[in-house]
Amino acid sequence: MFQGKWLGIKRASYVTAGGARVDWEVVERVRRETVIVILATLEPSGRVVLLKQFRPGINRPVIALPAGVVPPGDDLAAQAVRELKEEAGYHGRVTEESVPLKINPAILDCDVRVFRMTVDENSPANRSPRQELEPEEEIEVKLVAAGGVKEFLRAEQASGTAVDVAVWLACT
Repeated sequence: MFQGKWLGIKRASYVTAGGARVDWEVVERVRRETVIVILATLEPSGRVVLLKQFRPGINRPVIALPAGVVPPGDDLAAQAVRELKEEAGYHGRVTEESVPLKINPAILDCDVRVFRMTVDENSPANRSPRQELEPEEEIEVKLVAAGGVKEFLRAEQASGTAVDVAVWLACT
């Protein structure tokens, strides 16, 4: 139906167990990349790394976890480490990788992997974090105490900022 640089829309048809034919529209990643999402915790403080970034799809900023897309064949864990450094400025260590997950599978054909990472706040590499953003990126890093994430998200939402579902599920 449509194919852009990053996403396409296709028609999918299936037959239900009751014999009804259903036509559906599905969004797919053109290059079959894997989406990575990073839940990074600073140690020893226990603060979590959240990002605030404008998203044109909703025409306002959103609070989200660091994330990115990884081409097929690339090392997902290594890319998670690079993505955290790029978006938040921190050097982290992967402590856990999820199984392949789906996000909004009713309309999106995309694999997602969640990486838990720890960031040693006392490491010289993390004392003065510097983002390595791409020219079009404008990302504000928000460090939030683990016990205060829900209140932080409610305050951001009240000020007009959207909240990504992954933040709510992973951090509250």
